[in-house]
Amino acid sequence: MQAILANYFITYGYLTIFCVILLQEMGMPGLPNELVLFYFGYLSRKAEFSYVLVIGLVVLADISGSFILYCIFYYGREWILLIKPAWLPIPVKKIHSIKQKIASQKGRSIFIAKLTPFVRSYIPVVAGLLHIERALYARIIFFTACIWSGGWITAGWLLHL
Repeated sequence: MQAILANYFITYGYLTIFCVILLQEMGMPGLPNELVLFYFGYLSRKAEFSYVLVIGLVVLADISGSFILYCIFYYGREWILLIKPAWLPIPVKKIHSIKQKIASQKGRSIFIAKLTPFVRSYIPVVAGLLHIERALYARIIFFTACIWSGGWITAGWLLHL
């Protein structure tokens, strides 16, 4: 099975790596993100992919997927609140207090949450619904993508030593 999977990624190359990470960041269910990134790092060394290019692609895919999901919920907030079920109360005062708390921390809580396994997948949704400032969110996802994706790729790449 490993040979089949490796041959698939080797055959289709960098585009496949980008698409898999992009879809994962947009919420596609499947393997854990850490495992996939680790494998791509391992594969980058084994299959002689460019380590720098693989890191660049996964960071770009991470940023793109997170920002696409953020934009969907940022611009679709009113529609989402309109179609929500009647039994689901959404306290507007609580939403504003959470937004103010995040703003006062200058995004530290979003930054930490984006580096937390499992929770990181929900951050674009929450940030979009809370209308977190786009520039602040963009800075946060850039740094967290470099740390998270770059770190897991590097760990997988170092495994093959």
